[in-house]
Amino acid sequence: MPTDYLLGQNSEMSASALAYSETVPVLEEAAILFASGQNEVAEQMLASAVHNHELGGATEIGWQMLFDLYRITNDQHKFESLSLDYANKFETSPPLWPENQAGNDNDAESQGDTTVANVSFPAKLDSSTIKSLEKLQVAAGKSKSLRLDFSRVKEVDPIGCGLLLRALKGLKKSGHDLLLVGAKDLADKIRSILLVGRRDETEAPWLLLLEILQLLHFEQAFEEVSMDYCITFEVSPPSFEAPKNNITSALPEAPAQEEASDRYMMPKVVEGKTEFLISNIAMQAEQHNPLILDCTRLERVEFGASAQLLNGLAPIASKAGMNIRFEGVNYLVMMLFNAMGLKNIASIIPRKH
Repeated sequence: MPTDYLLGQNSEMSASALAYSETVPVLEEAAILFASGQNEVAEQMLASAVHNHELGGATEIGWQMLFDLYRITNDQHKFESLSLDYANKFETSPPLWPENQAGNDNDAESQGDTTVANVSFPAKLDSSTIKSLEKLQVAAGKSKSLRLDFSRVKEVDPIGCGLLLRALKGLKKSGHDLLLVGAKDLADKIRSILLVGRRDETEAPWLLLLEILQLLHFEQAFEEVSMDYCITFEVSPPSFEAPKNNITSALPEAPAQEEASDRYMMPKVVEGKTEFLISNIAMQAEQHNPLILDCTRLERVEFGASAQLLNGLAPIASKAGMNIRFEGVNYLVMMLFNAMGLKNIASIIPRKH
């Protein structure tokens, strides 16, 4: 599908400038340089192009790309200097430095980490759970905050309990923040297969139950199960240790999740392997058309990752009637998407300025 630029009432960019921008090599090259981490070269190229009047009808886009570069790199001095030049040239109000930008340097790492990756578990917590845990491992490598959804789990067995136990212990050790959905119900299902005094082949279900109760801060329930475990296996009861990482629990029908589900929030940076991101987007596409990818927080897409994104989204876009929309895209990413061909499979809607 052709690129569908929706400008919004606050944009002063003309439709002809946008159409022309698709064939301006210097802008696409600058976007690729930025995506490749060559910020200074991209800045020099854009500054030269806008100040030497080399962009014709795409001049406005070049200015906005340069504004975005200074905003993302947190260079307020250059941003404000460019604002003065912009006001003199166009005789209109320039873009404003974001009010919340001052603390971005300190918050950058934590903001990136607060991208919550979602991993859902199947109806049976058994040996097949390894597939969900593989996704969890990938997600844990990309995000410090994870949403583990157990709401679909109806049955559990010792093998599945052992697999999940090992994963949860690893996440606790690595300090990941967890949002546990349906964890209390999962604990009840595990408890239902246990019998005090009966020694099964493995202690995994008992240990998983104790681990979940600790994560949920259910100290009294933990002490009760701990004594039952002690009686069954004739060992000293484990002591309750409150988790040091941030653990939150939620009911499966949490309204906030429902309200947010119509838009997929893109992360701050897309880099490296994108399998998990594509997988999440594909799951979103199964429930929503148009598929809206909210890019208001997205600052950079790595050059290699943009190619993976194109290849991953192409099968989704090929489905009959599917409409993919990137909304609130900054101008550097917009031009990268143009250069990489994403404009051919999705609507790319730039941010308002």
